[in-house]
This record gives sequence, structure tokens and C-alpha cells, in this order.
Amino acid sequence: MLLQEKMTHTKFSSNERLIVDFMLEKQDQIKSYGTPQIAQATYTSPSVIVRVAKKLGFQGWRELKASFLAEVEYLQTNFQGLDANLPFTAQDSAMTIAGKVTQLKIESAKDTLALMDHDSLQKALRILSTHRVVNLFGLANVNFIAEEFVYKMRHIGKAATLFPIQNTMFQEAAMLTSDDCAICLSYSGESDPLFQALGYLKANHVPLIAITSIGENRLSQLADVTLHITTREKAYSKIGGFTSLNSMALVLDILYSSYFSLQYDQNLAFKQHLATLTEKRPIDNRIIDDNAD
Repeated sequence: MLLQEKMTHTKFSSNERLIVDFMLEKQDQIKSYGTPQIAQATYTSPSVIVRVAKKLGFQGWRELKASFLAEVEYLQTNFQGLDANLPFTAQDSAMTIAGKVTQLKIESAKDTLALMDHDSLQKALRILSTHRVVNLFGLANVNFIAEEFVYKMRHIGKAATLFPIQNTMFQEAAMLTSDDCAICLSYSGESDPLFQALGYLKANHVPLIAITSIGENRLSQLADVTLHITTREKAYSKIGGFTSLNSMALVLDILYSSYFSLQYDQNLAFKQHLATLTEKRPIDNRIIDDNAD
């Protein structure tokens, strides 16, 4: 849940609601307000502002303000003039649709990069590099994206696996140990079937990397580290998961590439040797032929 959604749905007193409504109205202008200025503008007091912050899970105004402004900046960046849920209309031609969907993918990639945090990425890489097997957990079509990541990791010699069948997912999660690690993919971070598996992972002290939307959700609360994806789509009222799935795939590609770079020469040699041994096929296109001059 986004912070602004939480502000809308949390129960506040009448004085507290004055402050919340003021923040929601001012948006990025809040950067110039301290507690005395907000108290004066809303005819409340600094103590009421602190109560609002604590109800929203923050220690005080500065922490709430920083988180609020970060979210506002994110929501105001990229996707200008684009609707992630309904990116094209019934009247658009096929080529117009092609252009709009392409632009949607570009904006999704820019959005994803803007959300990438250096320290979180480094922590995720440490988890991947210091644990025996990478285990991926997701539901429905998210598993198609996870399968490609597993394929890439296995083809540089890193043990990785995916459990697309729900009952198998529970059993396998229960058998993992602290020598393993897990990546869980969920746009909402609230998909109930995942949490039985996550319960087993936590009980067995399996480090968990979450790939999920921004804001508060159960998955990010359970994870050891969270990598955020573009968060522009509604849960149901959308044509397709164009941006969320594209963002998940990009985060996994960034993880794979960053892991690859930890032992770049060794991984490249392994992958090239494996391909030379197993990928025998005639190639007539000089662009993709490794042996062309």
C-alpha cells in the first residue's frame, strides 16, 4: 500500500485529518514546511503532527516528510501522458498501439532504474553469492519470468530452481535450509498462497529477497531485502500487466548481470564453452554468426 493510500484509509481524529488532508493537497510543496508552519496552517499543534507520523508508522515528522516526498517524486516522474492500465483505446490503429506499448515499456524501464537502490542491490548480491541454491517463488504468469532467470543462472553454473506447482512449492520450501536463499516475486506483495511457503522459509532461516511494488506490504515486511518494481497498475482494471511484468523481468536481469560480473571472466568462459558444446546449428545470418569475418 502506498503511503498516500495509507493516509487516506487510516483512522485519524478530526485535528489529525486536517494535517493529513493538508499534506495530500500540497504534495511536493510540503518540502518547505516544518512542524511549526504546518501547525499554523492547519490551526493544530506540533504534537498532533507527531501523532499523525506515529500512526503512519514513523518516529516523527522528519521521517514521515522524507518518505512522503520520496513517494510524491516517484509518482510525478515518468509515465507523463501514459496510462499503465489502459495504454491504448479501441480507436487506435495497430501501429499506434505498437508505439504506445513500446513507450510504456520504455517508461517502465526508466521507472525501475529510478527505484533501484545501491545498498539493497548489493545486499541481494551478497545473499545470492553466499548461498548454495537460488529458489524462486511466484504465482501464475510471474513464473514465466522467473523461469528465464533460472535458465540464465544455471547456464553460468549457479544452482537455481523454480516451483511453479503450488503444492510442490510448499513442500520444497519446507525442505530448504539456511544454506539456500529465495527470491519471491509478487506485484501486490499480498498474494495469500505465497505466505504458507514464506512461513516455511522464515522458520528454516532461509534469506529472502523480495521483488515487489513500492509501499507497505506483507512480503517486504518478511524479506531480508526488497527490490522495488514500477508501481503504476491497478490490481484488476488493466488491459495487461505490461509495466509490472516488464519491471520484474528487468530487476531479475539486473540481478543476473550483477551476479555475472562478480566473476566476469570465469562466467563468460563457462557460458561460451557450454554453448560451443551444445548449441550446434547452421547459421546463415552473418550478424549472428560467431565465425563470420
